Amino acid sequence: MVLQRSFEDLGTPLSEVTFCVLDLETTGGSPADAAITEVGACKVVRGEVVGTFQTLVNPGRPVPAFIRLLTGISDELLVEAPDLESVVPSLLEFLRDSVIVAHNARFDTGFINAALVRLAYPPLANRVVDTAILARKILAGEVPNHKLSTLARHLRCAHQPTHRAYADVLATIDVLHHLIERVAGFGVTTLEDLVAMSGSRIDGTFSKLRLADDVPKASGVYRFLGPTGDTLYVGKATDLRARVRSYFYGDPRRKIRDLLRQVDRITFEVFDTMLEAEVAEMRAIAQEMPPHNRAGKRTASWYLKVHTNAKTPKITSARVPREDGNLYLGPFHNLRVVRTLIEALQDAFPIHRCSEPARCNGCAFSEMGRCRGTAAAAHSSEVRGAAEALCSDPNLIFEPLERKMRRLATAQRFEEAVEARERAAAVERMLLRNMEVRALIEAGDLVLVLGGRALLIRNGQLAAATDWRGDRVAALARLEASAECHAVGSFLTAAVQAEARVVSSWLRRNAAPCSLLYVTGTWATPVAAGRLGSRFAARAPTP
Repeated sequence: MVLQRSFEDLGTPLSEVTFCVLDLETTGGSPADAAITEVGACKVVRGEVVGTFQTLVNPGRPVPAFIRLLTGISDELLVEAPDLESVVPSLLEFLRDSVIVAHNARFDTGFINAALVRLAYPPLANRVVDTAILARKILAGEVPNHKLSTLARHLRCAHQPTHRAYADVLATIDVLHHLIERVAGFGVTTLEDLVAMSGSRIDGTFSKLRLADDVPKASGVYRFLGPTGDTLYVGKATDLRARVRSYFYGDPRRKIRDLLRQVDRITFEVFDTMLEAEVAEMRAIAQEMPPHNRAGKRTASWYLKVHTNAKTPKITSARVPREDGNLYLGPFHNLRVVRTLIEALQDAFPIHRCSEPARCNGCAFSEMGRCRGTAAAAHSSEVRGAAEALCSDPNLIFEPLERKMRRLATAQRFEEAVEARERAAAVERMLLRNMEVRALIEAGDLVLVLGGRALLIRNGQLAAATDWRGDRVAALARLEASAECHAVGSFLTAAVQAEARVVSSWLRRNAAPCSLLYVTGTWATPVAAGRLGSRFAARAPTP
């Protein structure tokens, strides 16, 4: 996708930036016990000096001998110089609305900010570019060190530093221009990119930054593609340009470097709302299975099955759900989650642990004291009670689990108590997600208005979206005509659950800016779900 974008979308071109190159001379290395003796600064636009600022400053204390030898600034030279309080107002006016550039900028800005605080001024709010940091990134391996004098000699600058403020400013300007020329070869042409480079790692993948040249400053979905056009990674962002380019600015994670080495092309899709972007990302991951997306490496394929419609009710795991009148909860990513749920239900209800409850008569679990299953008729009632708890009243599960946890803690069986709490917390989180998804699905059709977009959510899925400006009757007709979604039966498929979770999560985080136009069912967070999410999170039995 190619968009015609404004310069604002690209960032601030370096040719339009006013740099204020700054250097200070001081009586020592720390603003806590040293003072400024000289200030030098130059404003530079498009490589040309358009303003200068230079003054000695009376530090109000003797200049140490080694400073006199290093800089040539003596007490006699400073005796008639203005004090810092007189210099600060004009210096701040000179620095206003510019990008400060300095070599080892922390030193210079640290002294200025300390003086501003002492004189009751606010600290500097200017953006800062440090030529020393840039040189470490760009000239790594070329020079023995990154001192200003070393860089000026290596780059054959017209000006050389002399430990006087104005001369050092001129040398820093030369170094800055050389560094900007170097990074332009990597596609760095804006102020935002130059500032971001301060934290970047210039390696074999940085030159691929040019792949992001056409990515706009808009919300949407981006794809990293390999040499054969296969999708390596899918992501979403409120600012596509900033997010995509951030990958090339020194992410230390090995998996990101591996990804960037494989990237051959970057594509993007722009969406008007982040809900559309999040759903598009989820669908793309499910369909394209990109290897660098964690979600693309696993498929939800396990269910908790409550045999409520069987001759002998029981609770088991299942891989393939069916429309058979039984209760299916899921899908889950692995069998371990299902087993945790089953164990929690067995702790909460007198349900048989053996595989054939109808034939249980002193089974092995019973002999070990782990099976407290009731008689067949009562057992059927307990299983149905567990199904009801899973669907509508999770407190029927959590109250027995909490009593067990406290009983173990009282008996000083702390490891078992912690294990019981962690199991209960896992069940709590699972039921919260399940109840939120079910509530959204049972709401039927929801039409939301967000900004200039109308969104139709049906069966918990984003079925359609259209422009809401202009004729609203026509907009609703477009929504209905273009609506597409998966049907929902007595159980959820992996695709339906995944999208419903994305939509539910987005609505939970962004309810305020949305307007609900209408809903065909009842949309409300279940009362029981409001009590979930923290019941066991902060209850850790300890010795």
